Amino acid sequence: MEIPILYEDEDSLVINKPVGLVVNRADSITGQTVQDWVEEQGWYERTQELQNSRTQDKDSTLYWGRSGVCHRLDKETSGCLLIAKSPEALHYYLKLFKERKLTKSYLALVHGRVEPDMGETVLPLKRSLYDREKWQVHYEGKRAVTGWKVIKRYVFRGHEHWKDALTLLKLDLKTGRTHQIRVHLSFLGWPIFADDKYLNRKFGREDRKCLSHHFLHAASLGFEAYNGKRVVVEAPLPMDCEKFLSSLE
Repeated sequence: MEIPILYEDEDSLVINKPVGLVVNRADSITGQTVQDWVEEQGWYERTQELQNSRTQDKDSTLYWGRSGVCHRLDKETSGCLLIAKSPEALHYYLKLFKERKLTKSYLALVHGRVEPDMGETVLPLKRSLYDREKWQVHYEGKRAVTGWKVIKRYVFRGHEHWKDALTLLKLDLKTGRTHQIRVHLSFLGWPIFADDKYLNRKFGREDRKCLSHHFLHAASLGFEAYNGKRVVVEAPLPMDCEKFLSSLE
């Protein structure tokens, strides 16, 4: 696989994950994953040898099971993905994520006219009671916070349900729950364009005649690297997303 590298230093790198690539290995996954790609590059093997020369402990074994992958993106979500090259760096970055000391922003194209132009939603999320592959807003769930800002509004003919309106949003995650953006926006009545889980099936099929995947992109990632350097990385939109936007009124 050829995966664009947006940033790299001696301890870490940020890739622009392509649409359709799964991040983590699992028994149900066929084909290569980001974890496989990381190991193929040789970083994993080199640092694994170094780690094997030290005293093994439960934490380091846990970190190696991740192959250096610090977080995850959904299969159809493209954009910035942070990878550590050593267990020490991975431990450091996982702590940053836990303490919410990284800044993550996304771009999403959603159905409807989003108003006001800026806002924040705080809604708890829990795994769906009816579909284990989905999540839902539920009072027993974990706190999740998503901020949004309108970037541009478009006309998309043939979707009277949303008055033919689409809105491009910049989203800032204050927490990192599974499917957080997709669930929050759907709950608010602004489902992501072509989302196969949280958009009405009929509308989803129509959307996918224009775009083969949901329109959600991890646009930027800001953090203090393991070497102490302040880093802000931006990932360009996939070409098919850019092309679709340029076709809209």
